[in-house]
Amino acid sequence: MAELLEVQGLSKSFGGVQANEDVHLSLAEASVRCVVGPNGAGKSTFVSMLSGHTVPDAGSIRFRDRDIAGWPAHKVAKAGMVRKFQRPSFYPDLTVAQNLEIPVLATGRRRGRVGEAVRDVAEQVRLTDALDVRAAHLPHGRTQWLEMGMLVARDAELMLLDEPTAGMTPEETSATSRLIETLVRERGISAIVIEHDMSFVRSLDSEVTVLHLGRVIAEGPMSVIERDEQVRAVYLGQEVT
Repeated sequence: MAELLEVQGLSKSFGGVQANEDVHLSLAEASVRCVVGPNGAGKSTFVSMLSGHTVPDAGSIRFRDRDIAGWPAHKVAKAGMVRKFQRPSFYPDLTVAQNLEIPVLATGRRRGRVGEAVRDVAEQVRLTDALDVRAAHLPHGRTQWLEMGMLVARDAELMLLDEPTAGMTPEETSATSRLIETLVRERGISAIVIEHDMSFVRSLDSEVTVLHLGRVIAEGPMSVIERDEQVRAVYLGQEVT
């Protein structure tokens, strides 16, 4: 399977604080990778460098074999790597359909085909029954799906999802896992997921990268990560035996 993303030697410091140091990561097309780690591990800085919201001090970010390190965020998004932030970024006073129309129009589709594209995305993210509902009236979990739908509508090839299940019920979390799997399987979209909920990470059954103090300390499937002594010591809060 071809590599969609190759990150090598990515580093960033703020004053005397090293947020990320020599971070490496690869991601195949139509796949998911979770990035986990304790607070202060450098997860947000890492994803901000990928999305173009933070300029790295060193390293490369090769997306579809182009080094996009240092590109502005709008150019990164146009290239197909689009970010969902922790804080809501939809338009609460607009309907679900109107929220989806905005990114669809940004792709340059002819207006006559916008409605079809909106309905297609809404079906994919399970919001067909809510197209005429104001986004502010959606339950929390469905607003997260709306935001993912806005990434899909923007023709994302790689979604950067920052804690997509924060504040969700267990049922919503489970449904979100299935939604991501569906987008990967049916649309060929890849995803990098920053997450604290380990049960959610397990449900995605993906490769996992563990960050600690800005560096990668472990990589592999969750079944292997959970047995790693260093990970248990610094992240899972268990004693090393």
